[in-house]
Amino acid sequence: MQDQERKRNQQRKVSSCIPTDTPEENRTENKTKEKLYGKRKLALDKRVKELKRELEGWREVILPLNSVLLWEKNFYPGLLAGVTTAFFLLFWLLDPSLLTTVSVIGLVAALVDYLVPTLTASLCHPESWTGAKERKLEDICRALVITEHQGISYCKTFYEMRNTRPKMYYLSVIVSLVFLAWLGNTVNNLLLTYLFVLVLLLLPGLKHHGILKKYVSQLMLLFTETVKGIKEKKN
Repeated sequence: MQDQERKRNQQRKVSSCIPTDTPEENRTENKTKEKLYGKRKLALDKRVKELKRELEGWREVILPLNSVLLWEKNFYPGLLAGVTTAFFLLFWLLDPSLLTTVSVIGLVAALVDYLVPTLTASLCHPESWTGAKERKLEDICRALVITEHQGISYCKTFYEMRNTRPKMYYLSVIVSLVFLAWLGNTVNNLLLTYLFVLVLLLLPGLKHHGILKKYVSQLMLLFTETVKGIKEKKN
């Protein structure tokens, strides 16, 4: 019996060492991956060029704005928080109606969209645009395109759950919407909007300086330790 068991173990070891994929299959798979990577890279480069053309009139504004959002100076986070707080404080004091708010936001957006390209074209000379600025603008556009693709990919993955895991999909949708309804009914909506806008403006700097990753990893570690503790208590 022991000899038969030893022979079976040796056969298992030998069979586990034998590769399941042939070299031909590996080469085909690698070529397919290379083609997919090449297509994605071409699509990414094409979208970056399109975005650069779309932002041509805003390029002199985008660079300093990117510097502020990424906290390239120590006082930029305070500046973002201060400007956002002052805006919402003024909004709270004026207490405009919903229609007035939408109209004012639309009016400001239209004026900015018209005035910024016009003023930058007249005030900034083309000679002041250097190769370093061009490379920085391309890096910004590339980061925006990657973020856009990631957002689309997450949305597609979430909507695919409706077919692959419908129970999980509908449960997550219902729980999220009920929570948001409860939160909107409990907390002041202006305060929620202020916190949302503030976090949105500070998020690029938090991510760029690694602060977001640090605290998210700590939360994940705390969560896993809590789950392990609960499982150990049950056992």
